[in-house]
Amino acid sequence: MTASVRILHLEDDPADARLMHEQLRRSGLEATITLVSTREAFEAALGDERFDLVLSDYHVPRFNGRDALELVRSRDAHLPFILVTGALGDERAVEILQAGATDFVLKDRLARLAPAIQRALSERAAQKEHEDVQARLAATQRLSKLAAEAARMGTWQLDVASGRLECSDEFLALIGLQRAEWAGTVSAFEALVHSEDVERRRQLYDEALVHGGFMELEFRIRKPDGESRWMHSRGDCWRGTDGAPATFFGVMMDITARKGMEEALRNADRRKDEFLAMLAHELRNPLAPIHNGLSLLLRSDSQPPEAQRIHAMLDRQVKHIIRLVDDLLDVSRITLGKIELKRAPVELRAIMQSAVEMSRPFIEAAGHRLEVALPSQPVILDVDFVRITQALSNLLNNAAKYTGQGGQIWVGVQPNHDYVEISVRDTGVGISNEMLDRVFDLFVQGQDYDGLALPGLGVGLTMVRLLVNMHGGEVEARSDGAGKGSEFLVRLPLGNGPAVAPAWQAVQGAGTEWHKFRVLVVDDNRDSADSLAMLLRLSRADAATAYDGASALETISFHQPDVVILDLAMPGMDGYAVAQQIRQNPRNKRMTLIALTGWGQEEHRLRSLAAGFNHHLTKPVDLNALQALLASLEPLGERKPKIADR
Repeated sequence: MTASVRILHLEDDPADARLMHEQLRRSGLEATITLVSTREAFEAALGDERFDLVLSDYHVPRFNGRDALELVRSRDAHLPFILVTGALGDERAVEILQAGATDFVLKDRLARLAPAIQRALSERAAQKEHEDVQARLAATQRLSKLAAEAARMGTWQLDVASGRLECSDEFLALIGLQRAEWAGTVSAFEALVHSEDVERRRQLYDEALVHGGFMELEFRIRKPDGESRWMHSRGDCWRGTDGAPATFFGVMMDITARKGMEEALRNADRRKDEFLAMLAHELRNPLAPIHNGLSLLLRSDSQPPEAQRIHAMLDRQVKHIIRLVDDLLDVSRITLGKIELKRAPVELRAIMQSAVEMSRPFIEAAGHRLEVALPSQPVILDVDFVRITQALSNLLNNAAKYTGQGGQIWVGVQPNHDYVEISVRDTGVGISNEMLDRVFDLFVQGQDYDGLALPGLGVGLTMVRLLVNMHGGEVEARSDGAGKGSEFLVRLPLGNGPAVAPAWQAVQGAGTEWHKFRVLVVDDNRDSADSLAMLLRLSRADAATAYDGASALETISFHQPDVVILDLAMPGMDGYAVAQQIRQNPRNKRMTLIALTGWGQEEHRLRSLAAGFNHHLTKPVDLNALQALLASLEPLGERKPKIADR
């Protein structure tokens, strides 16, 4: 229920008063009106009661509206005051408003009275709220001052005109000076500031002078005893009566300990990246010959069925390990913003086909039934084909992992006006309400039907969210609870333009004549080099090996292969140095150099590009990707004798 507005009304004509009160009643304004007609009654009412608003006639015997306004303002500077009069010239109206009246209404236009009252009350309420906020702000500032004093932060005050810098004893203690040693000038303070930080401090000060605003800076000082410390200074500008900046007030505190912790965190983060890169390199190197060897065995037609099943099982597990290594590194790289998307218009059908093929071994191994429903019309997305395929494959793998043997997985696609929604639904263990909010967090894992954590790192769904978000999309998890299956919804913006065929599609059926290619594989890991060369020979390429940089250069100078697949981390002459020497010979300008290494971070790719490599692949190589790459190349043409292994 709205409170009644308390109005003090100064009016000597009863008929006019009744007319105004009736007008307010008809307008619906709930008001309690105290009517007075003399100066004495007006003063008494102001002294005895509290009012929300004053209405006043201009002409009252031995009293007028201007006097009434002055009397009100002497007691309350903000009480709304509306003059209601029969006639008031423009000059007098301006005069009364300048004197502090809130508004005026002519008696022949009383329809304006209620709106004028409502507006005046609203303005006063807003003003009161502002005053309350300012009062709370002032109280907060006082508390902040007390906290600063308790923390022994130094305070300073700079007079703009004179350049005099006054400071507290705590401030002097921070910079290592006694009061008697302090010159009290900006130049004296700048003499202690690190030379690399002086110009930045001056720039911020000049900007604050121009705009009359706040300035904040972190900088280094060198105390008289030679000790270096980090400081954090904050200051605000107070203007003089002429509106020009007059004084800066501020605080300064020592943040050396914080800076030390920040540096320690940066170092720890750098060491983590270095460790992950080294871990990936050390894992990928032995995985490469294992993966290549299994690929060779799987291509053999002379194996008994039992051996084929065992080799297929080993191949799935090796690929799983490779994927775990890649996911762990990708999470770190995406979090640090070190992955750049390679967007292109791609048809969603191609993405889904690739994702299903990647996940098919996991789905079939668990005996699941997979149903994929795609729209009849093409759906074009402007995405990084590899990364979105990776995200959708992770969702399919997650469904296969958390669904019991012989379950069901459904994939649905629903195009909308400006986005497409992709659903991956299963009949698996489901997700509890507590886990729904955390299921995309790094290293968070769900549980099986018995409440036990399933094997894995807990990075797959984190990768999904990061990759989808990078594309301007969103992902959502749904479940009715434990044992009731789950559904993941991915929403991605629709793209424009004709779709570009992914590389794996572009090379299908290309009929590449591998025997036309001469390939030299260079790796100090003989098992890795030999197994990859054997795979290339099975594809009818003329492949040979070298196990160090010097042998590789000797072979290249005589036989000139079309393609050199080169390891980077070789002892003695590493792959970067070998590539640079190859490129120094004009004969090798058209030769394709492919870095094949356990180092897969962006800085390694950039370094290999600078050294002269055309491509950068990580171990163990995906043979399909390598074949797609070679299919896009042209042999150098000139045939030399077959390459001898070095």
